[in-house]
Amino acid sequence: MGSCLTCFKAPPNPTAGNVGVCGGAVSGPDAAVIDPDVAVHETDDLLAASPIRMTSLGSDRKSGGSFKKTLLNGNLGALPDGSTVTGKDLATQISDNDLNKLFEEYKDSQEDAILSEGIERLCCDLGYKPDDFAILVLAWRLDASQMCQFTKSEFIQGLQQMNAASIDDIKTRLRQIIDKLSATGDESEDFKQLYRFTFRFGLEPGHRILSLDMAVSLWRLVFTVHTPDILPRWLNFLEQHQNIRGVPKDTWNMFLNFVETCDITQYDDTEAWPSLFDDFVEYEQERMKAVAAAALAANSSKSDGTGDGGGGPDEDDNNNDYNS
Repeated sequence: MGSCLTCFKAPPNPTAGNVGVCGGAVSGPDAAVIDPDVAVHETDDLLAASPIRMTSLGSDRKSGGSFKKTLLNGNLGALPDGSTVTGKDLATQISDNDLNKLFEEYKDSQEDAILSEGIERLCCDLGYKPDDFAILVLAWRLDASQMCQFTKSEFIQGLQQMNAASIDDIKTRLRQIIDKLSATGDESEDFKQLYRFTFRFGLEPGHRILSLDMAVSLWRLVFTVHTPDILPRWLNFLEQHQNIRGVPKDTWNMFLNFVETCDITQYDDTEAWPSLFDDFVEYEQERMKAVAAAALAANSSKSDGTGDGGGGPDEDDNNNDYNS
């Protein structure tokens, strides 16, 4: 997440806090660990409906601020309503002067980029906090390479794609995009692209796995509009196991398939799920057994009058009844 602590500071372990487009790095002994055993298996692909062994190598994160990827399946002129605008049309609809002027309002005085202070002011003008879901969506549509920074090319070319040249335009486009994500569900291609982006966006420079606390915060954030039923239990499991070294790309990507297809009571550990999922299911199964046993014991105590004060007569009452 970068070393920026200016606009957002994550709380200490064991519970991870919120994290936004300008999120502080989570510190700790495991936060900077790079696990070579898991990193070599990472991939950008999400699994199909049936889990398969994932062995393809993912490309390293590209550094720098140049705009190298297009969004929405490479459609440069894709708009939130599904329509498209050609490059020529974009040039006529959005003035470069307007975009440059908007960029200059928020850029850093020393660098040709919008940094933490400018991002805070931008978020304020948009009516959002830096850790709001809408700001994650904005970073996605700008294809931001890292937190706490929008480069000039990211900002201008991203807004060209959004067909937005003012704060009001950005507000409108964000509402449209979020409405579309809310309506289409977490199985839509748009959400999958946002989900994949979130992992890359959250990485510390030079790292290939997310620290555990950062992964927990980002899972909470990215599932804002669609919260899987299993998510609270998954996050609780992770927070109870702070010895987990981190979350690699494979695990992040496959979790989306896991929440769509997994039934803990029918979980097949012979499938090609990451071992962390096996551990989670085992943990949940044991927890549910313990809860069921406790409930059974409580009901049994109530039925024989010995639990919670019992409600049954004590020894003195029995003697009094007998003597009477």
